[in-house]
Amino acid sequence: MAKVAGRLSIFAGKGALVPHIVETALQAGYKVQVLTMSPRDPIVGAKTITADLDNPLGIIWSLKIFRTTHIAMAGGIDLSDKAREGLIRFANGNAAAGEGMADTPVGDAALAALGKVLKKMTGADLVGVHELSPDLLAGEGAIAGPRFDDHAAALFALETARAIGALDIGQAAIVSGRRIIAVEDIGGTDALIDRVGALRARGLTGTGAAQLILAKAMQPQQPGFVDLPAVGPQTVERCAAAGIAVIAVEAGRSLVLQRAELIAAAQLHGVAIVGLRIGNG
Repeated sequence: MAKVAGRLSIFAGKGALVPHIVETALQAGYKVQVLTMSPRDPIVGAKTITADLDNPLGIIWSLKIFRTTHIAMAGGIDLSDKAREGLIRFANGNAAAGEGMADTPVGDAALAALGKVLKKMTGADLVGVHELSPDLLAGEGAIAGPRFDDHAAALFALETARAIGALDIGQAAIVSGRRIIAVEDIGGTDALIDRVGALRARGLTGTGAAQLILAKAMQPQQPGFVDLPAVGPQTVERCAAAGIAVIAVEAGRSLVLQRAELIAAAQLHGVAIVGLRIGNG
């Protein structure tokens, strides 16, 4: 990436993506500020502060003091409904609870609404982590693990994930053949995988003739700067423990984290990972 002059503020959640993006941004010439939304150790080279979601005006002040030119969101972010509703009220000009919010999304799309307000109030450009580090994007075809050729089943899984994304429920689904086993909810992908593992232990996920497939797809209404679907080595290990044999991700719209470690984990546990395009993807 060519050197640029800019001041990047990263809203940081959990996981290894955050230090990777910080390092990439520093190498690209950015000054970097990390606003932590989950407990995290300071990152070398970046100014680190805590983002208090109960004080959105304080967040705006932090962005302005830093003279932020670009804003990114990275890492897993767990928000309670109370926090989401607070952000939406802020985005709607501090409307009273329920006022003017009937048609406003409170799920992951709430982060998109917040991003647009931050841009309006600071003038900073919103960038996706894939723009800062294009090497993270999932390619089309085999990514890791053993060969997997039932792309029709994987596409069904991805279309299911896209469908629940359209409802702003989540980004992931697990299927067995053409049977939907479970979909992601507010608990997130890890909870989904664990739940299916428990169902499998009870003998409720089929005879084993059809492999369990975890699919992750970008929500249709989701802007690229917010929380792209991601898989990493921990996803592989969790899937293996739950009896999930295949992970399908939306090519060009999903992130592959810690790629070397992911490939090693997929090989060790025999979990196939494939990237496929769906719809307009």
